[in-house]
Amino acid sequence: MLLSAIRCVSCFQLIAWFQVDSVPLQEFKSLGASLHVISYDDERTIVEALQGVDILVSTVAWTVLVSAQVPLIKAAKAAGVKLFFPSDYGSLFDNEPNPSPIIRDLKTVLRVMKETGLPYTYVHNGGFPEYCFIPQLGYNFSQKKVTVWGDGNKKSTWTTVYSLADWIVNVLKTFPIDQLQNKHLRIEGFAVTTNKVIKLWEQKHNAKLEVEYRPMEDLDNRLKADEDDFAAALLQEWSSGRGEIGGRDNGMYPEWKPDTIESVL
Repeated sequence: MLLSAIRCVSCFQLIAWFQVDSVPLQEFKSLGASLHVISYDDERTIVEALQGVDILVSTVAWTVLVSAQVPLIKAAKAAGVKLFFPSDYGSLFDNEPNPSPIIRDLKTVLRVMKETGLPYTYVHNGGFPEYCFIPQLGYNFSQKKVTVWGDGNKKSTWTTVYSLADWIVNVLKTFPIDQLQNKHLRIEGFAVTTNKVIKLWEQKHNAKLEVEYRPMEDLDNRLKADEDDFAAALLQEWSSGRGEIGGRDNGMYPEWKPDTIESVL
């Protein structure tokens, strides 16, 4: 999605990286990307690929937040990169009562950036509805069943992947790099409660959902039993109301028209 959004803006030179075993190279070539094969275990290959790069936008998976991004950060600093976007798109996870290993990894990445002196920009956009409205997180739409923790009346922030990519690319086109350095930016495609999601789905599909309400204590117990239960950490964030981060910085891209919730239900 990010590459597609960048392709629509002529002022960027696009560079994409892949590990040796990565497959879909031709698709990215067709988007105008200059391809480089790198190894996260070989800082030299990363530094070479970063020569002349001003902005590095990381989109690594959450399974490699530290193992991939720490080498990226060190190489980016060595190569003279002026701005780094860490792969930490989502909620803020401030004052998290049950910090999971993934949340601790996110904080490790921030600490390493500060220690190396690499300028960074965080974009907090809430959850990605395309990936979060799934059975593991309570939304089993194919079976017409939804599980709700708490009363379902707390709002959470949501932004689609494409809307996030569109916002980032246009902000990079508009703002000088020095105005983006060491910032935590908040954007919001839409904010909605779980009960509202249920209502909108039922209206769109002209069908009734079977809804089960469960106590918040269930999530606390899950995290006490398994701190790696990141699904429980996410559900706790959304069910408590901490998942609503607001769109304080939406106005940095005044023409932004984020996807609606109805478009993903």
